[in-house]
Amino acid sequence: MPRLIPLFANLALCACQSAPTHDPPVGASTSSHAASIDTQALRLPGTWSELATRADFEARFGAANVRLVEARDGDAVSRSLVLFADDPRRRATVRFHDDRALALLAAIEVRDADSLWRGKHGVRVGMTLAEVRRINGKPFHLSGFDAEKRARARDQWSPALDDADDRLGALDVDGDDRLYFGVDFALGPAAADGDWPRDEYFSSDDPRWPALGDALVVSAFTAWSSLDDEWQ
Repeated sequence: MPRLIPLFANLALCACQSAPTHDPPVGASTSSHAASIDTQALRLPGTWSELATRADFEARFGAANVRLVEARDGDAVSRSLVLFADDPRRRATVRFHDDRALALLAAIEVRDADSLWRGKHGVRVGMTLAEVRRINGKPFHLSGFDAEKRARARDQWSPALDDADDRLGALDVDGDDRLYFGVDFALGPAAADGDWPRDEYFSSDDPRWPALGDALVVSAFTAWSSLDDEWQ
């Protein structure tokens, strides 16, 4: 398993190049996706890979539940897919590195509160930083906060690997993963006015901000890739 490199050195870490899945969701009918999708299919990273296509998402969830969305920014138009666009509990956004061809999966992202989607080991929107820390089993690093008071963890679930601690964090890449896993955090309702880090790289266990464990909540989670993956 490759050691992941620091976030600020390269946000272009990547996913493995194995073939995308075409399996239907466990327990769901292959003939009628619209009526019911088994929640076992709503997992990230799941079995998705960088090579997943629009056709793969349609095969898994049903074509009626995969919507092409175009967004204009000046003269530029970006294209993405939205799964279950009218159902906040099952909605997810799918982005591609080549958004014209809808090729080379960049990310599958979940943001809705009360979403049925789950990340690795049950990570969900609304979970506190302290809960994510317990799931990971060891401290991890985040970057933030930005101007909108957000922080995120991407590739630093196991930042302190050495002879004394060679365990990977539970949210790090394991042998079955074909995408990376990331979490966005925002200041939740338990947050009080305080001196939070600003545009900094900091640990989930940083003693300077002991209140962050309960003040930060998961605002989104994502399975993501980039184009220079060292896995085969």
